[in-house]
Amino acid sequence: MEENYNLGGEALKDHIRDYTIAAFRFYASRGISADEYKKIIYDAALENYERKMNGCGISFPTETAIIAAENEVTQRLAEINDMEAVEMTVAELRATSKIYSVHAIEIVYFKDADKELQKGDISNRVHEAVLSIPMGEATVYRCLSKARELFAEKRGLRI
Repeated sequence: MEENYNLGGEALKDHIRDYTIAAFRFYASRGISADEYKKIIYDAALENYERKMNGCGISFPTETAIIAAENEVTQRLAEINDMEAVEMTVAELRATSKIYSVHAIEIVYFKDADKELQKGDISNRVHEAVLSIPMGEATVYRCLSKARELFAEKRGLRI
């Protein structure tokens, strides 16, 4: 298989792998849907604007407050798009009866998503997945790879 290389010589697929793993973990660390996350950002921006205006009119936000909230959502659009792509990936895997792939994602990427990955965490979790679901180690790695590819496709990343 031919690898794509950047000017520094590193395989571009490594960057996609790292990005997709980070996106899965970001999604899991939030523990909510992309729509809920978007609403939290929007509401927090409205509250922040109201606080700046000394409590004037959060019940009936002004056009300026609404624009400020929409701008905050726009600034966090990459995070929201990542979360939506994870949701679409998991939904497609469930819809195509690849429930063991979803379990592998949950065990390997979603576990302790709020903590930084340490050396060996992924391989230890793959081993844990092998013990929990009827798949061999190579199959778990293939499922995770396919899930990352599906995420990249849903997110519109170049592979």
